[in-house]
Amino acid sequence: MANYKELAREMRLKVLEMVHKAQTSHIASNLSITDVETVLYENLKPGDEVVWSKGWASASIYYFLHKQGKLTDEQLASFPNDPFLSLAETSVPGVYVSGGSMGHGLPVAVGMAIANKRMNEPGRIYCIMSDGELNEGTTWEAAMVAAHHKLDNLCVIVDKNGWQAMGRTDDVLSTGDLRAKWLSFGFDVMNIDGHDFIDIENAVFDAWHDFAGNNPKVIIANTIKGKGVSFMEDCLKYHYSHVTEEDYVKAVAELNV
Repeated sequence: MANYKELAREMRLKVLEMVHKAQTSHIASNLSITDVETVLYENLKPGDEVVWSKGWASASIYYFLHKQGKLTDEQLASFPNDPFLSLAETSVPGVYVSGGSMGHGLPVAVGMAIANKRMNEPGRIYCIMSDGELNEGTTWEAAMVAAHHKLDNLCVIVDKNGWQAMGRTDDVLSTGDLRAKWLSFGFDVMNIDGHDFIDIENAVFDAWHDFAGNNPKVIIANTIKGKGVSFMEDCLKYHYSHVTEEDYVKAVAELNV
């Protein structure tokens, strides 16, 4: 098994640096999905693609595109200087959905999965979503299409950190029992600890081996917003707040312990 813990730590440090230098926001949203994405990207196969519907975690997206060789060092370094890169932008190679509006990633991922099926192309399509984003109706329209077409090459990963822009997800608009909801839409479902590397790795592999039939898959990753930096954890402030110099120094010190 790869040293996921160290890889995730390196990612958190880099994403913190990027968001701090750019004086942009959404640092806590980046940190909640770090562990899941570290494992996923280490285990992608040829032909696999990742669609980020959670496009406000743009620093994470660009970080992984750089690791894949799809962005140069110079392009990654432009993050602090280009205000348009504070959200995912389709002008960037490897970005399939713009990050301003929510709920569009799954429809795009479904279209890609259908195309791969029709062209008999290998590879799986992963779609990264947030739990707050599940309030969008387009999510469930796309889910019905995915189940109808038996897209067993599609896997949705929900970053269930319990927060959205204006408060706790359950307070703003509860999505109820997510496992039951996705099951009712025809998906195979796994609930995991989104910070347990063994749990995550098992889910990434088991999604394709443990279920009979040809249903699309969903991994509900229970995560902590701001994970890895104690004063950012489970705190709505760091959904939008910039990372100050004081915040940055304290966070780096924690991550380097």
